[in-house]
Amino acid sequence: MIEAIVFDWAGTTIDYGCLAPVSSFKKAFAHFGITIRDTLIRQDMGLDKQTHIQKLLHDPEIQAAWQEQEPAVPLNEAVSSIYSQFQIEIDQVLAETAQLKPGMMELIAFAADHNIKLATTTGYTQAMLDRILPEAARQGYHPAYNVTSEQTHQVGRPEPDMLQLAMSELGITDPSKVIKVGDSVSDILEGKNAGTISVGVTEGSSLIGLTEAQFTSLPIQDQDMRRMQATAILKEAGADAVLNNIADLIPMIESLNDHQQTTPLLLTPGPLTTSKTVKENMLADHGTWDDDYKELTEWVRHELVAIANASQKEYTAILMQGSGSFGVEATLGTAIPKQNATLLIAENGAYGERMVQMADYLNIAHVVLKVPETEPVTRELVATALEAHPEITHFAVVHCETTTGILNPIETILPELQKHNIVTIVDAMSSFGGVPIDLTTLQADYLITSSNKCIQGVPGFSIVLAKRATLETTQYQARSLSLDLYEQYRTFEDDNGKWRFTSPTHVMYAFAQALRELAVEGGITVRFRRYQTNEQRIREGMLDMGYKVVIEEAVQSPIITSFLYPTDDFDFHDFYEYLKDRGFIIHPGKVSRVNSFRIGNIGAITKTDIDRLLQVVADYTTEELHPARA
Repeated sequence: MIEAIVFDWAGTTIDYGCLAPVSSFKKAFAHFGITIRDTLIRQDMGLDKQTHIQKLLHDPEIQAAWQEQEPAVPLNEAVSSIYSQFQIEIDQVLAETAQLKPGMMELIAFAADHNIKLATTTGYTQAMLDRILPEAARQGYHPAYNVTSEQTHQVGRPEPDMLQLAMSELGITDPSKVIKVGDSVSDILEGKNAGTISVGVTEGSSLIGLTEAQFTSLPIQDQDMRRMQATAILKEAGADAVLNNIADLIPMIESLNDHQQTTPLLLTPGPLTTSKTVKENMLADHGTWDDDYKELTEWVRHELVAIANASQKEYTAILMQGSGSFGVEATLGTAIPKQNATLLIAENGAYGERMVQMADYLNIAHVVLKVPETEPVTRELVATALEAHPEITHFAVVHCETTTGILNPIETILPELQKHNIVTIVDAMSSFGGVPIDLTTLQADYLITSSNKCIQGVPGFSIVLAKRATLETTQYQARSLSLDLYEQYRTFEDDNGKWRFTSPTHVMYAFAQALRELAVEGGITVRFRRYQTNEQRIREGMLDMGYKVVIEEAVQSPIITSFLYPTDDFDFHDFYEYLKDRGFIIHPGKVSRVNSFRIGNIGAITKTDIDRLLQVVADYTTEELHPARA
């Protein structure tokens, strides 16, 4: 749901044609005997005014004119002189040009009816805004927060700082729920840099630069031509949408909200809710032999090793078509020799059990270390198993066992195995990308994840991070043609990113975008904190409503949280459908000995989403479980 609109001022919400700053720039330069063209002024409209003057002074003609008119004043002092005059000039016209543009009153009323907050960012100073705000208020326009570059250490558009401050003051953490609206390239870039929906407006904009009377007097075909020219410029800057009239935002927001309401958020351990931009990267078709695609594949492989804090020389990333289980089976079937090898599998949930099933299918000699589902695998338990079974050569464990949400302490377990020269296999399916993992320290031989987990891509391939020295010993060991991890690795290495068999091209482009968005968010540490915050908020909110967790907080991962059924006659299907109808999809429980359900904390999920979920659960709890209290 759209939660806020952040507007520009002149040319967007007031001052049809963006006349006040243009006329003031012209008069300020004319004060020093310099004539300046409207088109030169308008090409950088939206910047803070001092920066705008600096850019104007970069023009050779303006520089020459200044040196001719003011030979005693160095060019580096010209900005302050012209800016001082600009302040005088604009102060005289701000109030008279503060008339709201057509469509604004309808949009203000719509925002109020839909609880959408309004704020502004601007190239004006606070002193200039103080002249505008009373006039805007007199007409019924009261933005909740107004940001100038004075509040962001003089960092203005196109940087995102002002917009991010506005969102912070409004209490909004998810930029995808914010629309930034402006009439200039700088406005669009500000929105894109902040991750919001960037929307341009053409009528009354600086890019058209006409008064309302001048524009409406044009023949219809001329009006259309000017709109199209302005639209092309704003689209080139990256606008997500370009509207003619500011009131056209109303149907656009209704459409966005309708779409979001019919697409429930996935509160699962994967697939999970992905960003709009990740989805959009699947809209084009690509060839598997194309050099650009192979180059992208190599970049993805390199980035995966890097975010695992491993060296490219020591580790490599192998991508394998299919789900995460395909990657696990490819690893088990390739890494473990057909003779003279025994696998120890730590099993404290459904995914450890799945590895046992794979070992049975692949005829791999194995020992199972069975641990209760609600308890972690520990170093002591592993040491005891090794002592009882000296024949063990390989070890496999699930890092985050999403049966319950438990996080097994691999950082203490793996050193014990390395002392015995045992090859280690970590199923990090639901933790890699969301929980910091340092392969340089951990020294796992194989670590497995998939495209649709904490990196926040979509389903389509699994990922195996392998120690090169270990992997190089596995040629001819695979028990499957398609799932031969070594041959997949060699094809990537020998053919510059070529997959052995048909690859999920659309998924790869989406995954590459997801990797970029992970970097923009601040990397795994920042994402980990967001997931932790989501988990804590869900757990505490559910506990406050009387629900009980399955596992102790000390071993709880930030990935997914399991809750016991609140009553003996609890109808999970009814609960599930109730949440789904209101925009959320959760997971049934997988714990074999207790009735439970699970709520995932990962994906493109914000604090606002969590708060909305908790309100829906609270409504269900009151209406369906305890109707007498309603």
